[in-house]
Amino acid sequence: MKTQADHKIILIGAGFISGVHARAIQSLPDCQIKAIVDPNLAAAKALAGQFEIPQCFSHLEEALAAVTFDTAHVLTPPNTHFELVQALLHHGKHVLVEKPMAETIADCDTLNALAQAQGLTLAVNQNFVFHPVMEKAKQYLDANAIGPVKSVSLNYEMPLRQLDSGQFGHWMFRKPVNLLLEQAVHPLSQLLSLFGAPSGPLISRISQIKTLNDQPCILRLDAMGDLAVPFHLSFALGQSFPVWQLEITGEDGSLHLDFIRQRVILNERSRFLPALDTAVTASAMAGSLLSQGFRQLIDYAGAITGFKPSKDPFFLSMQASIRAFYQSIETKQHPIHNATFGRTLVALCHQLAGKSLGAQHLQATQAPRAKPRAMPLTEQRPYDVLVIGGTGFIGRHVVRQLLTAGYSVGIMARHLDALPECFQHPAIQWIQGDVCDQATVDHAVSRATYVINLAHGGGSGDWQAIQHAMVDSARYVALACQSHGITRLVHLGSIASLYLGNDRTVIHSASPVDSAPHHRAHYARAKAMADHMLMHEFSTLDVVLLRPGIVVGEGGLIQHTGIGFFNNSQYFIGWNLGHNPLPFVLVQDVASATLAAMTQPDAKGKTLNLVGDVRPSAREYVAMLRKGLSRPYRYVPQLTLWLYLQELGKWAIKRMAGRHPEIPSLRDLRSRAMNARFDTSGEKRLLNWHPVNDWQVFYQQAVLVHQPPSATAVHSQADQATPAMHNALTPDSSSNKVSAL
Repeated sequence: MKTQADHKIILIGAGFISGVHARAIQSLPDCQIKAIVDPNLAAAKALAGQFEIPQCFSHLEEALAAVTFDTAHVLTPPNTHFELVQALLHHGKHVLVEKPMAETIADCDTLNALAQAQGLTLAVNQNFVFHPVMEKAKQYLDANAIGPVKSVSLNYEMPLRQLDSGQFGHWMFRKPVNLLLEQAVHPLSQLLSLFGAPSGPLISRISQIKTLNDQPCILRLDAMGDLAVPFHLSFALGQSFPVWQLEITGEDGSLHLDFIRQRVILNERSRFLPALDTAVTASAMAGSLLSQGFRQLIDYAGAITGFKPSKDPFFLSMQASIRAFYQSIETKQHPIHNATFGRTLVALCHQLAGKSLGAQHLQATQAPRAKPRAMPLTEQRPYDVLVIGGTGFIGRHVVRQLLTAGYSVGIMARHLDALPECFQHPAIQWIQGDVCDQATVDHAVSRATYVINLAHGGGSGDWQAIQHAMVDSARYVALACQSHGITRLVHLGSIASLYLGNDRTVIHSASPVDSAPHHRAHYARAKAMADHMLMHEFSTLDVVLLRPGIVVGEGGLIQHTGIGFFNNSQYFIGWNLGHNPLPFVLVQDVASATLAAMTQPDAKGKTLNLVGDVRPSAREYVAMLRKGLSRPYRYVPQLTLWLYLQELGKWAIKRMAGRHPEIPSLRDLRSRAMNARFDTSGEKRLLNWHPVNDWQVFYQQAVLVHQPPSATAVHSQADQATPAMHNALTPDSSSNKVSAL
């Protein structure tokens, strides 16, 4: 029998999933994490500090030479799995690798053969096989609750964060099959774990493809075939409403598994006559739903207060997957998620992609578009404008306008993958680097005449991390501009640095930052500190500070936190009752003001607020979205004080449970409601700036721009054909607002 900490483990990779693995491992009595390996040593050290892990390394070879361990968890991007797992197996280590096992079937076969030759356990973390709902379903099936199974249907229609946020440089968008290897393996693994591998040919059809990074991206796929029973899979990504349901039909009943709502519904006969059977079975199902719902509520309350362990299904599935892996090492039995299982899933994904796209078309699209090359320092030429963070939402519009105006542009960004066609421009030079890297910033700035800083450092986590990412990075840019005599620095901050909670306050260009930033959320506090630092510590530097309002438009977010917060994508939960005009501004107008601020002599040393002339309330904006996008969006008004009392109640519960969260701030919530008014007449005169003042143009560029291409065409035809549509968008003569929304 294993003794305490008999499994000595290293984690390779220090991303989000590594924290989940670390937490699950530390919940097992016979496991101890000895080290973390990640090229980003700072990330490794942060994770090590959180979980009290003794050592960190940048490379696997260092860990192999310095640490005694028997098992490794490979938690890196899929394109690195093969080499890392192969090296670990050669060194006699058991391996649990995140899905997919490898990119190709041949690589999976090589790893599987090597693990068998070495007598080692190799498993793939298909954790949703161990989801609590799956465990409940297996109990019903083992008890023959629905009799012999006749057919299976799995519907997987889920959002995809990377798709929504435009992170097209992600590995999953590099080849058509990658999206299946990254996402489709979740439902496929559940089908295969219950009913085995396909026993015959598959019929598959892709009904929705989107081109990303010059690659066909599979967004919707249907597949049919035979496992132990006939099955149908409906797979779709980029969906707003999440659906993940498995329907198992038997001779004597059916099972409905809902993985989103964490429930299992057994539909079976009763002993009564048909007239009464309907009522009896409906009552039984309702009772089951109520019981499961209340149990989840009790579990959630217990976890929040600390009286019960977390029942989060994702964590429980991870914990069960990892526990099964270590039990298989001890018993020398193959786990359900072994290398053969992982290989079958990879082969199935390739088969589905190949059948649906066609092998010839698939081969013709294997090579992704070459990403822009970051030039070595010795090759870099001077450029007119350095745009730091030029690949972001606002940055893309700024770069487009700079190129149109004839400027040569240097763009500094952390990632250079999957950029729009406009970035393949001869007037652009690329500098790959992080704004928190002072040396890289200095080199990039040294070749510029003007500098536009749009980056905030990507800060997240605790206050120290956010301060470093947002305040220190702004200081590095300013120091470099000062050192190299830059003609002008244009720094884009945010109106979040101001206090906007008083409806009697009129904000103008001379308004100071919030006088009590320590009572604000981390983001607003950091923005205020960065503004104050630039205006006071660098008083001799030619700098213009721009503070955009709620920026909307092409490439931006529909669910902007300036309108409210979101438990899901449908409900905009307001910071107040939602009647006050909000400081919206179109992204094109922010870009034009940025270019004007770069060269306007009188703008030196000024802080300018970029707020447009069309300022719908939160209610009006959500009504625009509902009408223009044909979606059931809803605004949920609430008193700011009531919201504060809710947050205070959550804080009190966490304190009683022994945690130490920061106390909520009423000042911060009032500022988020943005009751203050803005006077931008000074900004318009100084920059000769003319933001959009037509409500219909705003509606087009802030709302309709988010329609899918097909919907845009339909909407355009309806717009011409339906007088009611025009009436709905006719500005009211007294208020110049979109009426009848």
